[in-house]
Amino acid sequence: MARVAWHLYGFAKLRPEVEGVLQHVGRRTWDLLLIDVEGDWVRDVLETPEEAEEVARALGVPLHRGWDDPRMARRMNARDDWATPGGRRRAL
Repeated sequence: MARVAWHLYGFAKLRPEVEGVLQHVGRRTWDLLLIDVEGDWVRDVLETPEEAEEVARALGVPLHRGWDDPRMARRMNARDDWATPGGRRRAL
């Protein structure tokens, strides 16, 4: 069983309607993004897609391989805090 990072666990348990997206980002690395219905997200880098599937299964979140589902792209782009006055900003 894959080890679940604490920030992924907390996000999945405390946020509404979390779903995961798996994307290949390097020669031997994969991004697992967890995105909630409001557009907030967290990510973790994993070594294999199988490890990401195990993490998603352990968290109980649906996992999408890539961005084929247009809902996930809309969720990811829903929050544009840099363009919204008074919006929440992430550290760079």
